Amino acid sequence: MLSELNVFHADSLAGPMRALAQAFEARHAGIRLKLCSGVSRDLARRILEGEACDVFAPSSPAVIEQDLLQKKLAGSDKDAASWYVVFSANEMVLITAKGNPLGLHRVSDLTRPQVKFARVTGENDLARGRTIEFLKRAAAQEGRPELAQQILARAAADPAQPATIPDVVNAVTAGRANAGVVYYSAAVAARKGLECLRFADSVNMSEAIRNAATVPGTARDVQAATQFVRFLLSAEAQGILRETGQPPLVPALRKGAVPAALD
Repeated sequence: MLSELNVFHADSLAGPMRALAQAFEARHAGIRLKLCSGVSRDLARRILEGEACDVFAPSSPAVIEQDLLQKKLAGSDKDAASWYVVFSANEMVLITAKGNPLGLHRVSDLTRPQVKFARVTGENDLARGRTIEFLKRAAAQEGRPELAQQILARAAADPAQPATIPDVVNAVTAGRANAGVVYYSAAVAARKGLECLRFADSVNMSEAIRNAATVPGTARDVQAATQFVRFLLSAEAQGILRETGQPPLVPALRKGAVPAALD
């Protein structure tokens, strides 16, 4: 009998999750993964409201910790989540059009008059704050901290139409923007259509960005879902994560009543 798992995951995990799902399904003929990408906190809200989700993988363990852990599902006495594992990391990068036609190499280059800049703007999107901090760090490292606010102002936020990581990638690849800040994994997934500029660890936020996974209370197939989380911690998955811009955490971090199958 075929089991279909609903996997809710952060936008930044879209490329890695496609590769991970393909590898997992090849090893588990009776399981299919249905991937749903989005803003981590928005996905957590959907779980709290009772939407079926077998595996949840946000771009920060804090989303599970603050939004789901020991909280009850709507209309139920069931916990939304009781544990999580932290399995990979990420970093913020600057992306430009293929070939980098404007020769953008430093954050200060984004202040040129002809440069159109795109960034994540959604209030609930973790990438928004991470982009702001990345720009502040990069501008300070270049000795011009005042430039960060100027750059941010070039991509003003519209509360009615918050821009996500996929929106920023699409804006740059489609030519509506010359540059943007996204997660490294998102840049790797779209590498055929853009250039990626990486920065030093002291700038790129890599120490603060972590991806977690749990089997929430709305899971329909807990056993199969746990199998997939176990796969995320395997050597095979760690290799896939490295290739797709998500360096694995080895050993993975664990919090709460983690199932014995994941020891």
